[in-house]
Amino acid sequence: MLNVAQWAVLATALPGLLGAAPAPAALPDTPPAVCPQPAGDCGFAVTPGRAYTITSAYQASSTVRAVAYTYSAATGWRRWFTGTPYGPSVSWAPLATTTPAVPAGTERLGVDLPGATAVGEVAVAAAAPAQRRQAYRPALGRGTGLVTNGFAYHNPRNKRAVRSAVWHVTTGSLFATRGSGDTGKIDDGAPGPRSSVNTGSSVFRMHSVRHDFTDVKVSFRLNIAYQTSTSYTPKSSYDGVHIWLRHRTQYELYAASVARRDGKVLIKKKCPGGPVNGGTYYTLGAEIPGMPIVRDKWRPMAATVQNNPGGSVTIVLYVDGKATVSAVDTGIGCAPIRAAAPIGIRGDNTRFRFTDVTVSGL
Repeated sequence: MLNVAQWAVLATALPGLLGAAPAPAALPDTPPAVCPQPAGDCGFAVTPGRAYTITSAYQASSTVRAVAYTYSAATGWRRWFTGTPYGPSVSWAPLATTTPAVPAGTERLGVDLPGATAVGEVAVAAAAPAQRRQAYRPALGRGTGLVTNGFAYHNPRNKRAVRSAVWHVTTGSLFATRGSGDTGKIDDGAPGPRSSVNTGSSVFRMHSVRHDFTDVKVSFRLNIAYQTSTSYTPKSSYDGVHIWLRHRTQYELYAASVARRDGKVLIKKKCPGGPVNGGTYYTLGAEIPGMPIVRDKWRPMAATVQNNPGGSVTIVLYVDGKATVSAVDTGIGCAPIRAAAPIGIRGDNTRFRFTDVTVSGL
């Protein structure tokens, strides 16, 4: 969260450092360069050791990233931090990026948005210190075999139902294999409830029993065995693995796609009402191509979701430990999803294993 101390400057007041313009018509076609020495009043005064959140609005025909520069009298201006990518936007789009802790000796912070054709007001505000909270590590239970499945979810009183205290699987099956979760060998793909302890499904939907997660980071290690298609679930570009954030219902949620058949990673939001199982998906932020699925290798995946003071929500997706894409939801399609809700994992036409699932507070 941001504190009340916030600095905002106008582009016309900054001789070289990107800031805000009084109106979109007055914005330059390209962002100006970083301020030359001496720093003077250019940029934003900062405190070493603190992290800062950069916010702005932009228009662009290509990908945009916030770039932060540090200044000290001893070293002058130095490029320091590059934020996660935001996609092209003809209309004004929001941007929010939080930096690491500012290095020792830094006096001021400069900001540039390369790739933007127009930039609105730029603000830099100190991020609240991270609160230490006990991480939640949902278990799979002991042993090897079926943990739970769609049959148990839809038939909770049936004597054959195998239920889990921590996971709901609404479609498909969750198995434990040598300490990791396993979606099982894919059969014909029909998504109906199953009682079988031997097969999974091409459609896998799992969310936590706990439903009190708000500002959190969801992380796990992922190992993809193979992808396939069935007569019921033909090959699709989005086939792969996705992290669910704020899964209020199957109609209202955020989804961070960490591995897709088409090699893209991206963030989506589902709103109630529409053609996709009673809802409509909206892409938030950029779609990052060139990240193909890697088989038979354990890789760290994560996503964060956090409420912003102004009512928006920021989502960041991490692949192999690196922030890859982020987005700010200001109400696209429906109101930002700000209430506490379960987290989860989704799979399509993909058999995969996962382990070390951790939900930690931000």
